[in-house]
Amino acid sequence: MKVLRVFLVASTVLIYAVTLLATASQGINWLAVALNDLVALNWRSQFDTDFLVYLILTAVWIAWREGLTTKGYAFAFLNIFLGGMFGFPYLLWATYQANGDPTLVLLGVHASQRRDSEGSNE
Repeated sequence: MKVLRVFLVASTVLIYAVTLLATASQGINWLAVALNDLVALNWRSQFDTDFLVYLILTAVWIAWREGLTTKGYAFAFLNIFLGGMFGFPYLLWATYQANGDPTLVLLGVHASQRRDSEGSNE
């Protein structure tokens, strides 16, 4: 878990640094750039489409992990629009909230339901 946490901290620092550099050199209008890339139907479109699907998939997981609550939907929205700038710190926070237990990291609020159902099967 320590290696994952170090990786998440390094990834967070990297994505914020690259974002600041891109904003300084090209401005803050990332949406126009992203949409132009998507409709170009080239390799950048392929990469951006793949990334967008990944962001949606992780957003669905985050919303589900949070119990499909208002907080979960807000976190999902932030994940789609901020990507790793939100997702990496969120996952880092989740590892600490779960005390490093991978089951708790993955299942979130559903971990207690899993443990309850396992206990009833014994």
